Amino acid sequence: MSKMPKEGGTMKVIGLTGGIASGKSLVSTWFEALDITVIDADKVYKRLVSEHAGMRQAISDAFDLKTHDDGKIDFASLANVVFNDQEKLQRLNQVTHPFVIEEIDDMVDTLRKKCHDLVVLDVPLLFEAKMEKNCDWVICVYVDKETQVSRLMKRDQMDKVAALKRIESQMDLEEKKERSDFVIDNSMSKTNSYQQFQQIIKKII
Repeated sequence: MSKMPKEGGTMKVIGLTGGIASGKSLVSTWFEALDITVIDADKVYKRLVSEHAGMRQAISDAFDLKTHDDGKIDFASLANVVFNDQEKLQRLNQVTHPFVIEEIDDMVDTLRKKCHDLVVLDVPLLFEAKMEKNCDWVICVYVDKETQVSRLMKRDQMDKVAALKRIESQMDLEEKKERSDFVIDNSMSKTNSYQQFQQIIKKII
């Protein structure tokens, strides 16, 4: 992959992706501990839903959703709608991705102008949103499916059927693994995963 960054700066962009309950957030904290800026797409999405009236209206127009007393979208209700219907999930992504991508692009450009050396884009749907094209490297945080199901069931207190629906709503982790420049296999211990992370950092920096 190893694409060159946009003109106007030498800042490099790392795409960090994975699957639900694969441990991507843990790896993000390791980047932050190195004082490397991480842009979390999930946080950007939730902030925009709260602050961006146009995006909120676009979601409301696309789905018949419950809202809180303050008019904000009920995320639990939205999740129940989209994770049980692949077509509705794709519809949600089509509605929201342009807003999120534009915001992240603006944030990256701001960091580039401030002469940052490195930024990490923590994006679960990096390949689905075709954002890998803006990255110099992509790191996939991988776990085998059995481990992923087990961790998701424990983390979100859900049964196996519900966990599998969530997992299968995303691109298969095996495909993400194949399409990435680096892979952190997080199926074992945190210590083992951190050692893999350190090895990758040495190659990148």
